[in-house]
Amino acid sequence: MKMHRLLILALPLAVALPATAASWPDGAQEQFIEQCMANLDSPQAQAFCRCAADEVADEFSQAELEAMGTQLEVDPEMRQRLISASGRCEGQL
Repeated sequence: MKMHRLLILALPLAVALPATAASWPDGAQEQFIEQCMANLDSPQAQAFCRCAADEVADEFSQAELEAMGTQLEVDPEMRQRLISASGRCEGQL
């Protein structure tokens, strides 16, 4: 998958992150996956989005996720980390 496609997938995910994504409160992981899947047209979308949710939760601290959840625009360093975390799931597509 090209980096541009990962960027298109990752940016909406950054905005969709709940404040406590690191510990995935009830329903939050499912919401994250649904929003991810809305940006993909692939039979493997659910597997990719589940993987991405796990990788994002592992990559970011709770404080970072809270900061991303309140920003209108994700800072470039966090955006790159989000792309990298999601990119580790490319094999699912």
